[in-house]
Amino acid sequence: MTTLLWSPLIAQAIPNAPKPGDWQFGWVSVGVVAGVAAVLCVVAWFIMRWLRTRERRISNSPWQLFKDLVAAHDLNHRERNLLMRLAQQFRLEQPAALFVEPAWWEPERLGPAWSRRLPEIEKLRRRLFAVR
Repeated sequence: MTTLLWSPLIAQAIPNAPKPGDWQFGWVSVGVVAGVAAVLCVVAWFIMRWLRTRERRISNSPWQLFKDLVAAHDLNHRERNLLMRLAQQFRLEQPAALFVEPAWWEPERLGPAWSRRLPEIEKLRRRLFAVR
């Protein structure tokens, strides 16, 4: 009841306030608001697309899996480099195969180029394929 009494007083106090039935507004303002909303939607779409692409690239990366396995096995920098060189020598599409297939570690398969590193390779092989 009191709001009905105050309404005419507020309307008289604010001379530029819109009155009932007065729907004059600027289409320019509507256009600006719509433009800002469209830009925000496009920016949000690009960000979501970029995040999905990045996530897909990381989750399907053979070398990222390799790095995760190196971290999981707590290998040092020298051991990681040794494994990377092995993966590159065998031209493995999935370098993580070195962690699951002991056949890659056989001295006959490694060849004479690795003869100096055989003790280090054997030590790493025992560490990775140890029975626990």
